[in-house]
Amino acid sequence: MNGAQKATLAPEYDGDVAAVPVLGVLAGSEAYAVPLATVREILVPPPLTEVPRSEDHFLGVISVRGEIVTVIDLPKLLQLEINNSDPYGRVLLIDTGEELVGVAVDRVTQVHRLHPKQIEYASTMGTDLSDYVVGIGRVPSETGDDEDQMLILIDPVGLLGD
Repeated sequence: MNGAQKATLAPEYDGDVAAVPVLGVLAGSEAYAVPLATVREILVPPPLTEVPRSEDHFLGVISVRGEIVTVIDLPKLLQLEINNSDPYGRVLLIDTGEELVGVAVDRVTQVHRLHPKQIEYASTMGTDLSDYVVGIGRVPSETGDDEDQMLILIDPVGLLGD
């Protein structure tokens, strides 16, 4: 990773209460969240310039205020089953510490402020899920039933660093 640091889910303090701000997104049929501190901007998909003979998950490049940014298709990168053929809905500009990378997602849901007890870290699950899965976040369901919504917490630096 050439010195890039893993993105942490460090809590921010609002008074005496610690919470971890994350941005919820949908990719395929899965719900993910990334640390809000790594998201520089959310864009409506701009025109792409395709790059011939690139990998399947590499959508192309875009220009953002004069800066060339690589755009990655998150569902394809994660090898998710794609349920629809609709084009992606948003591009997240993720700061990996070394460069800015565009990550195409199906939809941005909302910003969640997870309290530490709502997060089950991969290390406490007794497994190393991957280089980029930090753990699972549980948020109350929007439908009002007793089921919590599960968010797969990913480290975008671990996922995009190379």
